[in-house]
Amino acid sequence: MSVSETLEQTSIPSPLPWQAQQWRRLGIQWRAGRCPHALLLTGQVGLGKRRFAEAFAALVLCEQPRNGQACGGCRDCRLWQAGSHPDFLRLEPEKPGGALKVEQIRQLGNFVVRTSGRGGARLVWLAPAEAMNINAANALLKNLEEPAPSVIFLLITDSPSGLLPTIRSRCQSIVFPPPSEEMALQWLENTGFENAVARRSLALSGGAPLMATALAETEARAEREQFLQELTALAQGSVNAVTAAARWEAPPEHTALDQLLQFWQQWLAQMVHMRSCDLSGDAQVMALLQRLPGTGEESLRPLFECYDLLVQARRGLMGGANPNRRLLLEELMIRWARLFS
Repeated sequence: MSVSETLEQTSIPSPLPWQAQQWRRLGIQWRAGRCPHALLLTGQVGLGKRRFAEAFAALVLCEQPRNGQACGGCRDCRLWQAGSHPDFLRLEPEKPGGALKVEQIRQLGNFVVRTSGRGGARLVWLAPAEAMNINAANALLKNLEEPAPSVIFLLITDSPSGLLPTIRSRCQSIVFPPPSEEMALQWLENTGFENAVARRSLALSGGAPLMATALAETEARAEREQFLQELTALAQGSVNAVTAAARWEAPPEHTALDQLLQFWQQWLAQMVHMRSCDLSGDAQVMALLQRLPGTGEESLRPLFECYDLLVQARRGLMGGANPNRRLLLEELMIRWARLFS
């Protein structure tokens, strides 16, 4: 049985194709005994940062790695897969979208001072790192300032600006940019998606293949198209912004509000690209562009301003600010409708 078959059958994660460079560099550091005590994995949603962190944790804990990855068959690998490895601590919010609380970070106290249960390194997996409240961040900072021997912190974040600068400065950053379009499309097609579906989903995901797989699912595609139709109706003046906001403040179960705002950002980005480079593209986006008044740079400025508003709105939603969703959408949709008046 090949190593790749072993990894697949035993559910040991492996790095994704577009993570090869980061994996190689980190592997060299680890084998040379120069691995930093804290790693900060950054990049947009949907690039596989969590999978990379888990693959590295499995490698570090494995008794007998093969070809630069965990073997999947030793006792340490089996313990890791079962979620019961004594040298691996996973810290996440108690509920999706919630905060990482100081009480959770305080679990580190006993974990970092005790002797390794299996005689090797100990790992702390923390995601999303930007979900820490200020008390939790300060508690973590104490552990980073005085690192315990043989403890590696794996901090995963989609928004590094949401972390204290003092935390970022004590970590080695591993940045994950989106892969090339060719690589991403090849991976999506190998996963089983048709080229046309893969291309559209990849464009809306901002080039993030894992998010594109979710967007390519039938239910997600249907809801996304409905939302684009709503935005088109707003641009045409055939629907009221307040009415539209009421319909979408609680999106269908397959799509979160911050995800809808991200789609909206991607449509705006496509509009800017097409207008500034005089290109053609998605028919629905082209139809929106045709309704946009003005030409040249002056017509782009309102698009950038609307884009910035969406960025701020998403940051508030993802940062636990808990804004009034109806009012938030009303403001965004009113500003959107004004673009076309």
